[in-house]
This record gives sequence, structure tokens and C-alpha cells, in this order.
Amino acid sequence: MRVITGVNYNQFDLNLLNVFDAVMTELNVTRAAARLNMTQPAVSNALKRLRHLLNDELFSKVPSGVSPTPKALEIWQPLGEALNQIRQTLEPIDFDPATEMATFTIALNDFSTALILPRLIAVLEAVAPNINLRTIPNTHINASMLLEQAEIDIAIGVLPSLPPRLRSQTLLTSSWVCAMRRDHPLARKKLTLDRYAQAKHLLVTLTGEATGIIDPLLQERGLNRRIGLTVNQFSVAPQILVNSDLIAVLPTRVIQLSAIAAQLHLTAVPIEISPTSIKMMWHERSQGNTSQVWFRTQLAEVCSHL
Repeated sequence: MRVITGVNYNQFDLNLLNVFDAVMTELNVTRAAARLNMTQPAVSNALKRLRHLLNDELFSKVPSGVSPTPKALEIWQPLGEALNQIRQTLEPIDFDPATEMATFTIALNDFSTALILPRLIAVLEAVAPNINLRTIPNTHINASMLLEQAEIDIAIGVLPSLPPRLRSQTLLTSSWVCAMRRDHPLARKKLTLDRYAQAKHLLVTLTGEATGIIDPLLQERGLNRRIGLTVNQFSVAPQILVNSDLIAVLPTRVIQLSAIAAQLHLTAVPIEISPTSIKMMWHERSQGNTSQVWFRTQLAEVCSHL
């Protein structure tokens, strides 16, 4: 095995690698001990042995737990993949959705909730009657932390760059459209970039910040816009637009979900914006968990038909 070159592999205790994998996953010795059903001193002793064998400190203490060394980061992925293969070989791999009970917690925004959950719950009721779902808001700020702390199983949304212990998969994409009420003054004109910048804007912002993906693009062209209102839910945006002089750039799928889409004037955004990828993100600890793998597969399958 390349990652332990210089170590007598025949005398190497593979249980130490389980400890290493758990500490890397949790970045906290106490949580790793609970995960392994071991005492904290036993985990600390295993790490001491592993440090000696690999001639590296592997972890340093930080306020939140431990931080991996460059060596630990280098060897974790190949070791983790090997351990997962061993576990899948030795442990039962079948998850019977028709009989087993499980609860999954998902963090997502109101747009993803409206788009995905009606179809997902229909599938679960048909094939997995004992599965329960729990949802909490995803502000994008809290998703990584909630996954690290095992408060949720999956986060869904437009996600930031991933920390090393998190994985992701694209579920679907959405283009963008500029929306306003049908009798808006700008609805009778070609929406140029200057006219767009001079309008009063509605911004859906899950974090509360009054800055969207368009603002840096405008600033590159020496333009700024007035954001007259921010909200943290996509579902209210169409109703606000039909009752105001505000305009908004929204995912096309948000408009398609709205019951009052016919009351809106839609036009192309006067600045190029790439389609947005909506992803699901999960923690490395659940990568090989059979129920989690099954659930992620169902979620991806549902979204493939949206």
C-alpha cells in the first residue's frame, strides 16, 4: 500500500486506520470515539501509535477539536476509499426500503422544497412507507457546519466550495430570467443594461446580504443598482413583483412553479449569467452507509425527471 511506505505492513494494525478515518471525518477526538464506540483515551492511544508508525504528528489541537497535517490530508482519501471497499465487502449491503425504518434530515430552501419534495414524497410513500423526512432551512452559511456536526444528512441548494470532508452531486440546473409585472414601464421597452441598472430591484437572498450574483458583473461595467427589497424566500417574489415597480432576476424554475406566472412579464437578463447548478451535499461519514446511499439515489432519480 503506497500510503504506508516504510511501514511493515504485515505487522500493521488495520484498526488504527479505522481510528484515523474516524478522526479525519469528525476532526474531533471525542466525536470520533463516540462514532467508534471507544473511549477517548483509547482513541488517543491509537493515534499515538499511528503517529509513531507513520512518523508524522497527523493532527494538531485547535479550539474545535483537531486539525490534520498535510500528511494526514494526503493519505486520507486513498485510505478512506480502501476502508470503504473493505466495509462494503464485509458488511451487509442491502437496504430494504419496503421494510426498514429510517429518518433523513435535509436542509434546503423554499424553492427546492416546492420543486423536489412533492415528487420525492410520492416516491417514498410508494416504495419506502417507513421512511420519514425532516427539513430545515438552508441559508448556505450553515450547511457545511450542520453536516460536520451531523445535524443533517443532506444539504440541497447552490452550494459553496466544498471542505475536504464533504461530497456533492449536481441534481439539476436552472437558467435565469428577468421578471416584472406585465404593465411595468420597462415591459414596454427593450431592457438594456443601463435601464436594468436604473430600475428598483427585488433580491432573494438567503443570507440577508443585499448583494446578488449580478452585482459584481455590474460593477465590472461601472454600474450599480438599487435593491429596494430583500426577501429570504423565492415563493413570495412573484406576488411582490405583480404588486410593485420592482423587478427581479429569478431562476426560471421559480417562475414555472408560480401560480401567477401569467401576470408577469418575462425578458432576458441583459447581462450573461451562467445557469445555476443545484446540488446535494453530504458528509464523508455517510458515503458508504447503505440507507444513505439508497436515499441519495432516490433523490437524484427524482431530480433527473424535473
